[in-house]
Amino acid sequence: MNQRFLKYCHVLTLAFFVISLANCSGGDNDNPDSGGESVTNEFKTTRFSIISLSAKTNVSADALYNWTVESVSSENYSLVNTTSKEALFASTAEGTYEFKVVITDKGTTQTQKVTVIVTAETKELKTFISKVFEFKPAPGQFVNDLPVANDGDSADRVLTRANSYLAKKNGDLISLGAFGGYVVFGFDHSIVNLKGKRDFRVLGNAFWAEANPNQNAELRGGSSEAGVIMVSYDKNKNGLPDDEWYEIEGAGHKMEKTIRNYEITYYRPDPNKIPVPGGGTGTVTFTDLEYIYWKDNQGKDGYLAQNNAYNHSLEYWPKWLKDQASITFKGTRLPDNAVDESGNGSYYVQYAFLYGYADNAPNNDDDSAIDIDWAIDSTGKKVQLPAIDFVKVYNGLNQQAGWLGETSTEIMGATDLHLSGENIPTR
Repeated sequence: MNQRFLKYCHVLTLAFFVISLANCSGGDNDNPDSGGESVTNEFKTTRFSIISLSAKTNVSADALYNWTVESVSSENYSLVNTTSKEALFASTAEGTYEFKVVITDKGTTQTQKVTVIVTAETKELKTFISKVFEFKPAPGQFVNDLPVANDGDSADRVLTRANSYLAKKNGDLISLGAFGGYVVFGFDHSIVNLKGKRDFRVLGNAFWAEANPNQNAELRGGSSEAGVIMVSYDKNKNGLPDDEWYEIEGAGHKMEKTIRNYEITYYRPDPNKIPVPGGGTGTVTFTDLEYIYWKDNQGKDGYLAQNNAYNHSLEYWPKWLKDQASITFKGTRLPDNAVDESGNGSYYVQYAFLYGYADNAPNNDDDSAIDIDWAIDSTGKKVQLPAIDFVKVYNGLNQQAGWLGETSTEIMGATDLHLSGENIPTR
């Protein structure tokens, strides 16, 4: 009886030892809150897509996170929010990307690995604009010509026409009118923010002067009608540009005379008002020097003058807003950049800001290309974005350049530099 009892006790002891050993060896996989690197999280995505990365863990809301790179098959990727619970990742290249996240909570530290497998997209992506979401130009010389607007057109019809102008490989010009007029468009993929490189370009009709009378000019100039650029990514993943916007901080933003939070209101002209004609230059004359009245939040007011240049429409007010008494725009106003270099009003040069705007430098110039890393939030603080899905461009200048009329930003498209294979270092 004693021998049987001892054998029974021996079996129980052995079983307990085996169970304990199994529990010890499998503890890290069953409890992701423990130390070590036994937990590996795997994510799959395609090129030119934003994905959220996270660890499998149960920690407090006060936990600290630190994401770092373990091994990547290409440097053509973006990883941001590296001190947050969820990091954001995007890549322009296929491959395997391995990261490590260290989580510290209440005096304990755990480390987990996160692997991202990036594959090719399932459909061919467009390097150019896929859709125009909004088109709201300010009054100007070309707003009823670029794109064409007819009497009786609705805002939706004009938006559809603007879309037909821009949403193609070789776009046609649209005009944003005077200060504040804007357009919002998007792409069929995310434009990735690659470190040290410029990421996209907004196409305009800027050009350099062939013969500037001022031989001592320090800046490049010609026709530079800077449009301020804003960017956004589809954080809520609904395909609409309704998430937070960030402004690209170009060189002009840092100039002393730049006015942030500028606001201007234009008032629809009375069709029965008596014009106030003025002089002109050559064949261009001012048909009404007091055509469209405006006032701003800086205590100033003035008029958009009407001229007969370029055979443009003599109606500067958007035809689809014929029943709207006024229209207001807000944004960053850049310093005036138009200079009468002739001294007699015949030759104006619009000097380009060094970088960071639309319709500021010719399309083949490196400084017409934009780095997403130049983005700032509404308080002026630098932000890190993994990629962008939407772009807004608005005219950042409130000035008239003699017989040239009001400065008006024109654009004719936008290009993803990474998808098109252009490699332009950032400033």
